[in-house]
Amino acid sequence: MTTSQKSKIAVELGRTRVDYAVMTDAGDHRIFTAGDPLWSGKSGYEPDVRPNGIVSGQRLLSTHASNDTVTIAAFTAYSKGQLHEVAATSLAMTRPDTSDFKICSVIMDDAGAINEVEGTEGTEFSDTRGAAGGPPLIPVDAVELGQVRFSSQGSAVITADEIYQDVGNHAEYADYPVPETFNIGSGIKAESAAERYAHVKFNEVLPPSHDGGVPKRVYIKYYVPVFTVMPRVSDYKPAALGISKSSVSIYEGSGVSGAIGSMKADSVGDVSFTVYTNDNITDGILREEGEIISVKFWQDANKAPYILSQGMLGVDTDFPTNSPNTLSATVYCEKPSVRYGS
Repeated sequence: MTTSQKSKIAVELGRTRVDYAVMTDAGDHRIFTAGDPLWSGKSGYEPDVRPNGIVSGQRLLSTHASNDTVTIAAFTAYSKGQLHEVAATSLAMTRPDTSDFKICSVIMDDAGAINEVEGTEGTEFSDTRGAAGGPPLIPVDAVELGQVRFSSQGSAVITADEIYQDVGNHAEYADYPVPETFNIGSGIKAESAAERYAHVKFNEVLPPSHDGGVPKRVYIKYYVPVFTVMPRVSDYKPAALGISKSSVSIYEGSGVSGAIGSMKADSVGDVSFTVYTNDNITDGILREEGEIISVKFWQDANKAPYILSQGMLGVDTDFPTNSPNTLSATVYCEKPSVRYGS
């Protein structure tokens, strides 16, 4: 029978910034990780996820009066974590010169310049990237604005029917697919190794439309919590998933039991612990009141397993006359506490 006499609690009282860096694709083109296992959730310090893609502007390409030219509306887009503001312009496109079918992409490169990437000519159109008659693979940090499909070699005005710019298929937007951020990961309940620690997960697979058959890059800026061990604490309780049960009575004449029950997870509890403070006025934890912080608990300070929680800190201070000052901490969590084996 174990006890928690040797437990330890550490609280996020500081943060270290990690500037925009490319994330690592877990291999499924949906889950992306960075170099640290935990990201702060404090207001003003939350992760800033910036997938390469258009930020503002819709259906940017349109026809132009000149032959073999498209008009490009003004827009903004992310590349390498930087927001580029691009003015309206036009771009001359390159028709096929040996076969009739060719798809060319209009892109913004990683410096914010507008360019063309030519596809390989073919005898018919293909939807396969890099194939003859198919759309080209584009540079890894470029943003695709749309595609032009040529079906003849002779110079002519590009028609609206030759311009393709559907979201996700021909044009890349920063907010599609939609990313969800998991600051503390899933711990021992992770369904994959990449989900164990902090990660970003998209609601759909990112298409492998870039050089090397890889998806667009995803960049992130975040802060790593700096923990301070609380010297005098007790009575820790993690945020648990709340389960409710309901039942209905049924007729017993068939010989079946007289009730049917159902259960569902419908609430999340809160973290709580008690701190024996110095004066309940200048203690460091009080600076984080009302802020979203991370809390780390080790059942045995000499062993690796721990529980991690993140939520908004509420405090209730008590100034008794004949016993130590206490601070009752409650961390109001949106998600249950996460358990880690190491």
